[in-house]
Amino acid sequence: MMQENRPYPTRFIAVCALIALFILVIGALRALEQPIFRSTAANSRNGKTLPDSVIRRDEIDRKRWPEGFQLHRYWWIGGAAVYIAEMDRTTENLQFDIELANNQILGRETITNATRRLMKKQMLPLAGVNGSFGIREDSYGRGGMTFNLHIQNGELISIPIIRDRWGYSPPSPWGETSFGVTPDGEFLLERVQLNGQLHIDDGNGDTLPIDAINQICDTSAPVVLYTPRFGHRTLTRRCYEFTLERLELPITGKYTSRFIVTEVNRRGNSRIPSDGVVIAIESRLARNWTKKITTSTKGTLEIALTPTKWQHVQQGVGGNLRLVRDGRIEPELVRFGETRGRSASAHRNGASRHPRSALGFNDEKLFLIAIDGRQHGYSMGMTLYDMGKFFSELGIKHAINFDGGSSSALWALGGVVNSPAHGYERRIFNIAMIRAKKR
Repeated sequence: MMQENRPYPTRFIAVCALIALFILVIGALRALEQPIFRSTAANSRNGKTLPDSVIRRDEIDRKRWPEGFQLHRYWWIGGAAVYIAEMDRTTENLQFDIELANNQILGRETITNATRRLMKKQMLPLAGVNGSFGIREDSYGRGGMTFNLHIQNGELISIPIIRDRWGYSPPSPWGETSFGVTPDGEFLLERVQLNGQLHIDDGNGDTLPIDAINQICDTSAPVVLYTPRFGHRTLTRRCYEFTLERLELPITGKYTSRFIVTEVNRRGNSRIPSDGVVIAIESRLARNWTKKITTSTKGTLEIALTPTKWQHVQQGVGGNLRLVRDGRIEPELVRFGETRGRSASAHRNGASRHPRSALGFNDEKLFLIAIDGRQHGYSMGMTLYDMGKFFSELGIKHAINFDGGSSSALWALGGVVNSPAHGYERRIFNIAMIRAKKR
């Protein structure tokens, strides 16, 4: 009796082919789900010459663009989808703005939730991108907090020390990464430093330098000033802390106020009063100050940001690395790209392709940018060098890198327009946004 001949190799190949076809179809469907295909899917060069690195530029929801605002998706030849919201700098009905998640340093919030909260205050956001870097959680109970600069409506809410670590602004020209807007509309892109001092009225002229505002108090930042914008408590451990009251709030980039010490805490995790601040000193340094700063001690608190223009900045946000300078790729970024990250090992993550977010500007426009990644068949992301090169080709004169990865999201005209890597919108630390001016 003859056995049936079963072509197992043929069937195996057929099954593999079907699986491959299924993956390709899923990738195509994910691309088709993007808002541009539901709105105005077409090449829209509008007579303008695009760089050779752009396969196509699509307009998103053009019918809803207010005057001075545009929203595009660029198909980069290297295999990435780049979403860009643009604001004309000369328009009178729009402005750049910053929003802190949950209205305080501690905790995170989605852009969608933040925009809903702002709309209840009669504000109209048009676009927003995730901004600063931070920690998502730690053993101290911090459920997320930014460790970059944040200035909102003139209030100095957060400023760290300079560290050559991923997410921080390193002490080099490449680290000139905080973006700020002055009252007269000037755009700044510089490394900002805190010059803070606590002068004690003890007759000896004792002065305590302040290293950071609303950051983690440790050996790297041994003296930290905590304001009500941090949260309800400092969440420190084994720090010598004292509460200052009867001083002017909020803290600004140029600030001087008298104070009196109303409470001393030798164990840390002090309550932050709504009308005062807390100074935390790391335990080893605190030995020099336990007898000098006590309850009822009086003095003067001084803050002065440098460069001096930052003392009057109304909206400011930090990133970690500069990508474009005067229309050209930042020189340190060129070396970084050539060595595949070896020239700056602390930032080596930037030498791999990932989802990214950024902010850029030139003399005419401001750009909020999100780049999709980690999605085979649709978009694989960019390296930092890819970003710098592409942005300069688009005519962006200055650009900085924001937090990316699964946090990379661009919200615009009512919803998230890109495709976040995890398939959902992640909670973030703060938002760089374009919004309509209040009338």
